[in-house]
Amino acid sequence: MPVESLALALALGVGLILLAADFSARNCFSRLLAVLLVHLLTAGYLAWRWSHTLPTIGLSPAVLWPWVFFAAEAIAILYEVWSLSVLVRLTDHSFEADQYERTLRTNSRLPSVDVLIPTYSENAKILERTIRAATALDYPADKLRIWLLDDGKRPWLPALCARFGVDCVVRPSNEHGKAGNLNYAFPRTSGEYLLIIDADFELHPSFLYRTLGFLMFRTNVGLVQTPQHFRNPDPVQFNLLGGQAWTEEQYFFMTMTQSARDAYENAFCVGSGWLVPRSRLTELGGFPQSSICEDLEISYVLKGGGWRTLFLNEPLAIGLAPESVPEYIKQRARWCSGTIQHAYLKTGPFLGRGLTLRDRLFYFEAILYWFTYPFTILLLLAPAVFWFTGASAIPGAGEGAYVVLLPRFIATWIVLYWLSEGRVVPPISAVQRALGAFHFTAALAKAVVRPFGRPFQVTAKGQARDRVVIQWSFVRPFALLAGTILVGMTLNLTGYYELVTVSALTTFDVVWSAYTLVLLALCMLVCVELPKAGEADAPEVRRGNIAGTIAAIVRRVFG
Repeated sequence: MPVESLALALALGVGLILLAADFSARNCFSRLLAVLLVHLLTAGYLAWRWSHTLPTIGLSPAVLWPWVFFAAEAIAILYEVWSLSVLVRLTDHSFEADQYERTLRTNSRLPSVDVLIPTYSENAKILERTIRAATALDYPADKLRIWLLDDGKRPWLPALCARFGVDCVVRPSNEHGKAGNLNYAFPRTSGEYLLIIDADFELHPSFLYRTLGFLMFRTNVGLVQTPQHFRNPDPVQFNLLGGQAWTEEQYFFMTMTQSARDAYENAFCVGSGWLVPRSRLTELGGFPQSSICEDLEISYVLKGGGWRTLFLNEPLAIGLAPESVPEYIKQRARWCSGTIQHAYLKTGPFLGRGLTLRDRLFYFEAILYWFTYPFTILLLLAPAVFWFTGASAIPGAGEGAYVVLLPRFIATWIVLYWLSEGRVVPPISAVQRALGAFHFTAALAKAVVRPFGRPFQVTAKGQARDRVVIQWSFVRPFALLAGTILVGMTLNLTGYYELVTVSALTTFDVVWSAYTLVLLALCMLVCVELPKAGEADAPEVRRGNIAGTIAAIVRRVFG
């Protein structure tokens, strides 16, 4: 590695760290400068990739491979540029919520509210917590009615509801999943407003006073969404001992991405912890159920009718994150399939009526996100392809890898960590992406070909493990790929059997391979699930840190 190239990259990294220390991450101008810096480096990187690393187009595998890799990379970069640009602006409606709350608390004629809790397979302990929190809402009792919507036909549930004085609706069938459950209850309830909360979430007592005013006093708001917070670590946190070192995976999206989208009036419903007027649903004919992601669908059906989803960034609902790797992957694969369905809907980003160009772009962004996962797979596969064929994903990288690629890589990591206020810790975000990449890409391919072939599947919560559980079906792909890379590197670097000519070996390929091996090893560690005593509360981490992350991983590896 040329000394001057390394010095340039390190100087850039140090400079960014110093800038991050001096400027507030909440200052819009500072955020804009940071994002523009990354965009400038990205533009230089793309120019270098196009002019220096792509071979003349041909049909041979050695030529097609770099082009396929670049095409997938371009999609990922497009998404990155968009999402970073959106993060420049953030909203905060708490001051407005304070004003509305004061007004509502002096109002003697408050509207009636139905709390709908759709449930399918949750156990009694989880449901009791949810019901207790709902019945403890700070709101006039004569204006509040709580409904458990049972899709699992459990014989003990009506008695549980009677014990807490809440209503129970048992649906005889299960078509259209959660949306169908809500639609079955809709004509059987009568509240002027509907609060929808998942069966494993607890409402803050002031939820209604904090949210209701936006619907009563704002003329263009059709739905109010609050972020989902979680009282337990997700599988990546738990199995890497990072419960206090970095945030739960969805925390960044829930508290920052949604706030940024809200600045453009394009936040969307996330399925739990949201409030909507009955009149808006009546106009729609009930809850939309064309997709298994009915939350995203309702936001943009309302948007097409001139109603925005407002995002109130306050921790007013807290629930359970998936607790095992299979459930974690299953949940997100469902999100992938359901989101892709929107590309085919009459109300989707391409065919939906009443949507502006900006609305369509934000709507499409949710779909584009899942198309970035094939690139993650190619990143993991590239070292194996190189060591056994000599075909590099970035041929002729040479010194440019350090002058162009490395500065962009470092800058993106630092800026994203700073912009997210520690919600995105780069090494862990890479593990989170790699962990589900194969399954999400498979779900993506199936959804593109057969968008409506996947049924709604509930994510199991409150699970316990009394011993270490190795999720072999998830470990095997990572182990196989890591073994392939290690064998290829050993054969070539020792000279025992050179599959690649020595002149083709570069420090860049060795570094890429080493980084991939570390990533694969961490994914395998996540799939070795540690014992846990069922549902367990833990303090929610609001900001991650690099030092704590390194310490947690070291403890997991050597402890």
